[in-house]
Amino acid sequence: MRKLFTFCTAAAILTSCLSGCNTKKNTKKPENTTVNTTTSAPPEPTTQADNSGKHFLGKWEAYKAIVFGKEYETEYAGYPLSAVAKVEIFDDHTATMIVALNPHGKEHSYDYTWDITNEDGVDTLHLRNPDDPYDCILERGQMVMTYADIDEDTQIFLTPQSEFSTPQKTTEAGLDKADFSKFMGKWESYEVTSDGVTYTDTLGVYPVNVSFCLELKNDRTSTMNVFGEPQDYEWEPEKKEQLYMWSDYEGFVIKHDGDSLIIDDEAGLVIKLKKVDKFTDYDFTSAAEDIPDENILLDPTEEEPST
Repeated sequence: MRKLFTFCTAAAILTSCLSGCNTKKNTKKPENTTVNTTTSAPPEPTTQADNSGKHFLGKWEAYKAIVFGKEYETEYAGYPLSAVAKVEIFDDHTATMIVALNPHGKEHSYDYTWDITNEDGVDTLHLRNPDDPYDCILERGQMVMTYADIDEDTQIFLTPQSEFSTPQKTTEAGLDKADFSKFMGKWESYEVTSDGVTYTDTLGVYPVNVSFCLELKNDRTSTMNVFGEPQDYEWEPEKKEQLYMWSDYEGFVIKHDGDSLIIDDEAGLVIKLKKVDKFTDYDFTSAAEDIPDENILLDPTEEEPST
C-alpha cells in the first residue's frame, strides 16, 4: 500500500511506466524512498501502557485530514473523506484498514498488527505492516493517525462508528448468473494507446507484447506484469460484459472486443490484449542495459559511453 496522500492520479504506476519507458529500468529503491520495507522496533515506553487497547478497539472512519497545513473536511482529491481510511482494531492485536481511492470507489483492505506504548501518560497505538506503519492517539473522542516512518505534517482524523458507511454500488443486477469464463486466463498486450499515441511495436526498448501481461483468475484476483513488475489487483463484474479491476488508487474497466480484451483506465490509457497459453519469456534486466543513462537523455550533448 502506498502512502495515502502521496499519489497524484489513478493508475499512477502505469502512467509513470509509459512516460519513463525510455529511462533505465532500475530495480533498486531510491535511497530517499519514504516506503519502509522493515518493521521498526517500538520506542521504549516511559510509563506503563495499557496494551489491552480497549480504548482503541472498534471501527473508526476518517472524516477530516490535514495535509501540508491544508485542511480537508468534505473530500480529498475528489474522493469522500470516508474513502481515505476505515480502520477496525481487534482485541487480538490485529487491525484492518480499508481504502477506496480508485475511480470507481472499490474498497481494498490491508492487514496490520498493533501494539501500544506510553510516553508522558499518552498511549500511542502503533499500526504495523511492512509498507505503511501508522501511529494513532486519542484526542477528545477521536483518533488521530499519522505516518510512523516519516514526518510529513499529515494527520488523518477518524471518529468511532458502529458500522462503516457503504460506498455506492455501480454494478447492475443479475450478475450472479452471468458467465465470465471468457475473461479468465493469460493475456498479452499487442496495442497500447496512451494520451492519444498508439504503440504496436515497442514501448521504448521493450516489445509491446511483453509490456503488459495480465492473468485474470477465478478467485476474483488478477496479476498484471507492467514492464516486468507484477501488480496485484481485485476484480468484480460491473455489467454482464464488463469487469472492473482495481487496487487501492488505480482501476481499469475490462471488456471484450471479439477475441481481444480491452483494458481502459478511463484516463487516456487503453491496452488491447490477446489470449495466450504462456507468457512470452523476456529478460527485462538484460534489455535495460541497452538504455542510455538518464543524464544522457537529459543532456543529449553529453557523449554516450562506448560499448
